[in-house]
Amino acid sequence: MSARTILPAALLLLAFQPAPLHAQDELFEEGNRLYQQEDYQGALDNYLRIREAGFESPGLYYNIGNAYFKANELGRAILYYERARRLAPGDADILANLELARSLGADEIVPLPRFWLFRVGSWWMNLFPRSLLIGLTAAGYLMAAGAVVVLVLRPGALSWARRVAVAGGILVLLLGATLAVRETGLGQARHGVVLVAEVGVQSAPSDDPALQLFVIHEGTRVRVDRSSEEWLEVVLDDGKVGWVRAEVLEEV
Repeated sequence: MSARTILPAALLLLAFQPAPLHAQDELFEEGNRLYQQEDYQGALDNYLRIREAGFESPGLYYNIGNAYFKANELGRAILYYERARRLAPGDADILANLELARSLGADEIVPLPRFWLFRVGSWWMNLFPRSLLIGLTAAGYLMAAGAVVVLVLRPGALSWARRVAVAGGILVLLLGATLAVRETGLGQARHGVVLVAEVGVQSAPSDDPALQLFVIHEGTRVRVDRSSEEWLEVVLDDGKVGWVRAEVLEEV
């Protein structure tokens, strides 16, 4: 796996907090240079400095995942590939590296089949990259607003303007709602990745060895259902349920 040598400007502009873009570009380029020289820790330090400044993008998370992978930190590599996939669900490089990293994990978990309606909903929510979804929503808004202006200036004169206004409104409602759900996480499951070598999953939030149900290992992704003080109730893709201490994993 190789680090991306160019980060498109659009990716950096997806940052959620303001910071000097030029400085972040320099850090990213320096990280890529160090990565190519096989100084993976040096590359990682540069990438993480960008993240600590408040930036996030699929390309940044992808490269952090690559650096962790090369540094043999499988759990954190998977964590950042998952974060990259959250922002760019259809990216082939991200999906390929995530699949490779997962294949190296110790746990072989066969996912339960999902109800078709949930599969369709998941497909739709992950169909567009964030930047494209924002662009399409904005385009729909401009289209609808422009058509409404035409109708106000020339009421009843242009039937196509009414059709454009309706189409734009539908586009804004559909894609805007999708964007809002993705940005707020409303109704979406919380997921985490195990970052320790091995952890016992308990039947209750307790360290009692007699309550251990099974063991999971570094890199395993789990769904987080509930929390109780320092404990989390997690669900594996095969349906197994149990409790682990919160510090053994980090949420995507």
